[in-house]
Amino acid sequence: MQGWLITGEADAHQGRILQRVLFATLAGGSAHTIVCWIAAQLDFFRGGGDAFMALFAWIWSGHLVLIGLTLLGFNRLFRDPALTLPLLWWSTAVLLVSAWHVDHVRLCVMLLFFAILQMGVFRCRSRELVLLGVVCVLAYLGIVLSLWQMYPEAMDLTGELIQWSTFALMTVAMIILSDEISAIRIKLRERNHELGQIVERIQSLAIRDELTGLYNRRYAMERLGKIREMAERGAFGVVVAYADLDHFKQINDRHGHSLGDEVLREFARQASSQLSGRDFCARFGGEEFLLVLVKTDAPRAREVLEQVRQTLAHTRFEQAPGLRVTVSIGMAACHAGEPLEDWLARADAALYQAKGLGRNRLVAGEGDE
Repeated sequence: MQGWLITGEADAHQGRILQRVLFATLAGGSAHTIVCWIAAQLDFFRGGGDAFMALFAWIWSGHLVLIGLTLLGFNRLFRDPALTLPLLWWSTAVLLVSAWHVDHVRLCVMLLFFAILQMGVFRCRSRELVLLGVVCVLAYLGIVLSLWQMYPEAMDLTGELIQWSTFALMTVAMIILSDEISAIRIKLRERNHELGQIVERIQSLAIRDELTGLYNRRYAMERLGKIREMAERGAFGVVVAYADLDHFKQINDRHGHSLGDEVLREFARQASSQLSGRDFCARFGGEEFLLVLVKTDAPRAREVLEQVRQTLAHTRFEQAPGLRVTVSIGMAACHAGEPLEDWLARADAALYQAKGLGRNRLVAGEGDE
């Protein structure tokens, strides 16, 4: 397992978690230590300075263990790598232990609990904070009653219960406020998710044809240009092909645009399924498509494109069982040093030749026969 010290600055998220753990343990622990130290100086700490030193040596050992686990990356084993709940429960536990040893100013110590709750407002579920608050309030009451039974002559039970009631009411108010903040946090998360989906939708529309899901003309040309540059440097073959559905206007006129759209989607699906992962198909507009086959030569491209043509010719559509859709294809392999426009022009000329020869056929461009 790689710890934060190993991954270093490359693991920015782990670094932020470490900063949070350091702040919670060092800043929060220091505030807690100072309050209890003041109580010890006022002779309000049961057991005196020795008890204070022993207790806080134990508490700071626990703080250092949490820091060490984060440094070594063991926090990643938790559902929440930020260790929010462990930090909350540990901080509350040490607060209650110290409250057991403090007399007269116990409420001053327990008020630090609200700083602890604040750590979990934006990260914990409401029920988790409610459980923590209930446990803390009841444990505080248990401490007061236990100490009263053990040292009745040294305890002002009425004053302690007034302080406990104040703490309980403040805890209830804090949890209600936390619940409101949690509800706002959930709404913001939902809005962010919706905005993320909108952004993804906009990005998809910018590069894809909405009907078929294929790349649109603009993005396809950008990608083709980059592929051609890489082919020139890497000396691998690239073949482009223009595909045009035969008599597509008649399909729309006779069977309606709904079936026409289904024909376009079906061809897009079939063509994409025949291509490899590095190849792509784009809709250039209407019934015209561009297929780009990367790292291949003319004979291999011919096999793939012929399979595309034959598959469509044997496809039947439920809305029009008698309909037979065919496609004409013109292909051209990229020649070294050939401008992109000339390359595409050869594929386009091959497509027109396929149409002139009766359609439903594949024709290779000049120099690729």
